Amino acid sequence: MNNEHAAHEESDPTASLEETKNQRFGWRTIIAIIALVIIAVLAYPFIQEQLNSNPDTSAKVSPESQTLVTVPEATAQANPDSAQAQFELGNAYVQAGQWNQALAAFQKAIELDPNFQGAYANLGVVYYQLEKLDLAASQYKKALELDPNDGDVAYNLGALYLQQALLNSNPANPDLLNQAIAQLEHARELDPNLAEPYFSLGVAYNALNQQEEAIQAFETFLERDSGQDPRASQEAKRYLEALRN
Repeated sequence: MNNEHAAHEESDPTASLEETKNQRFGWRTIIAIIALVIIAVLAYPFIQEQLNSNPDTSAKVSPESQTLVTVPEATAQANPDSAQAQFELGNAYVQAGQWNQALAAFQKAIELDPNFQGAYANLGVVYYQLEKLDLAASQYKKALELDPNDGDVAYNLGALYLQQALLNSNPANPDLLNQAIAQLEHARELDPNLAEPYFSLGVAYNALNQQEEAIQAFETFLERDSGQDPRASQEAKRYLEALRN
């Protein structure tokens, strides 16, 4: 899913689902953002308070943030009927941390093209950041209806279920944990190259006191982790040390 993918073809109803998926701009970047945020919320008690605080959606826009959105804003204004332009604008707002503006842009993209799968998925990302987890889940589900083979979205949904299982009850709700595991296993099957599902599976199995499964999941995560977030590797190693002892 590289940034050089072609623009979204709104006028071609015969375009294949794979072509539509390949036309996303900046999609993988946003999936990476949400994947790491969810992992952090689930696993890092030393930064959990910061991550669980309400996002300041009214924060003053910095000059650096405004620079990120200047060109996409101009493109969207010049192309008011382009779902792709709104989608790229939403991506820019996400990168600038302007969540309410991103919300409006992705919603506009969907209004212009109700089958824009990437816009639903990224809208789910925004709802997650705004701590509207049920709305986030509904957008992920819609994205998966449009593309059932999207491993990234399947992972995000599974990690969201896991977070709900861990945060809504103490001890964690076993039914929700098993729902999360089923979704994460599905994501792993859809995209075996993703490392993130294995970390979340380790967290879920650990919460269910399934030690061997948790160890295997964390070991697999460390084997496949790209090192993009060193905290994830450190936390996986901490889990493994505790599980083995």
